[in-house]
Amino acid sequence: MKQLKVMLWYDVEDFITPEADDALLALIDMMDSLGIRSSLKIVGEKIRVLKERGREDILEKIAGHEVCYHTENHSVHPTQTEYLQHMGFAEGAAEFERREKQGFADVRDIAGQFPTSYGQPGGSWAPHVFPVLKKWGIPTYLDSHYILSVEEGPFWYGGILNLTRLWSTMRVDFGEGGMEEAKERFEQIMHRAGELQLVSIYYHPCEFSCTEFWDGVNFRRGANPPREEWKGAPLRTKEEMMRRVNMLGDFLRWTLEKNNVEYITAAQSCAYEITDPLPLTAEDVRTAAQTLTDGPNYYRRGNRTFCASEMLSLWARQILGLHRTPEFAYGPEEDVPSEIRSAASPAELARAVMMQYDRVMGFKQLPRLYQVGENRLNSVDMFVNLQRAVLQDLPADVPMTLCTGEGSLTPARHINTNYDWAKNWIIFPDGLDAADLVRHAKLQTWTLKPALF
Repeated sequence: MKQLKVMLWYDVEDFITPEADDALLALIDMMDSLGIRSSLKIVGEKIRVLKERGREDILEKIAGHEVCYHTENHSVHPTQTEYLQHMGFAEGAAEFERREKQGFADVRDIAGQFPTSYGQPGGSWAPHVFPVLKKWGIPTYLDSHYILSVEEGPFWYGGILNLTRLWSTMRVDFGEGGMEEAKERFEQIMHRAGELQLVSIYYHPCEFSCTEFWDGVNFRRGANPPREEWKGAPLRTKEEMMRRVNMLGDFLRWTLEKNNVEYITAAQSCAYEITDPLPLTAEDVRTAAQTLTDGPNYYRRGNRTFCASEMLSLWARQILGLHRTPEFAYGPEEDVPSEIRSAASPAELARAVMMQYDRVMGFKQLPRLYQVGENRLNSVDMFVNLQRAVLQDLPADVPMTLCTGEGSLTPARHINTNYDWAKNWIIFPDGLDAADLVRHAKLQTWTLKPALF
């Protein structure tokens, strides 16, 4: 029987409009009545405001749900994309941690739970955040955006399980006919689903209490008024707020009547990932070398996947006769040309991979260039040359003629280069330049691979 694991999550963010607090409480009460545990992505300033307003009724009930982190102050400029857009990868990771660690700590301490997921505010995505999330021990990235996708399924990127842009994402529209449309959409998902299917349903509590988003009212197109000029969002009536809460509750109740539907949290989804614990053989590595014909890419062997940086480490380990345990590394800071001046042995190349690397948040990062004798090789050329050595089973210590420019970082195609950043989030200033950010996003596809469920 098909199994649908539904992740219901909320961006808990409006720290200006008090009525959004009441919507959050009403939603928690509704979910508690149904026995549903949701994932609450909470902004640092929001959790502090709840405490300052004396909303212990809300803080106590949050304990029954999964707490996630949703940045320090969401839409107050500069947002994450704005302050990271021209920074290097390691530099930007350090800046993200500096700006965000207080909000993370406040959500953790006030909510009384360790945040188990993260998602960006609006369209403010950046690759620099991933090493920090990994350092903080956050296992999942929960959101819905159009910047990066792997066939609209779960995937690993930056060392984090990404539950974003799933094809099975849906919402209930609260207008006329919305319930019927939502049921039809859910039935379509059930029909298309495989043996196990993750489903993503998301809202913002402020959608239930307000007719406009709070941040659009205050921070639209780069506006950054002083705190004393912040304004609450226009309100719905309390009756309309409760109608929407109850309508969502009716839909959730309907889904629970199906015996193959279970509500899980973002962290609980990790338990359903398929992983193959069997060790890799020399033949497995040679088969991979035969398969990856266009340069660095992720690779699937049965029920296990490997990102490009892990494959690079496997080439090196195979040549050196080491245990074939893949090692994860972040992509390099820059894409720079190689300088080939002489031959080098496969063992020299492999030792360079094992010994030469940079660091980001304490984790390995591929260097801009590997120094091998007189040669300086970028990561793509290193990958291709070591792959040739594995594929041809060349002697480890016999010099080989090195090639350059014969491969490309294939998984970079999963980055949406047509994404219009300023158009897709009303908070961004006009003319936002995200070209450097996109470049770093592509370089970090060294860490990209599908997740199997």
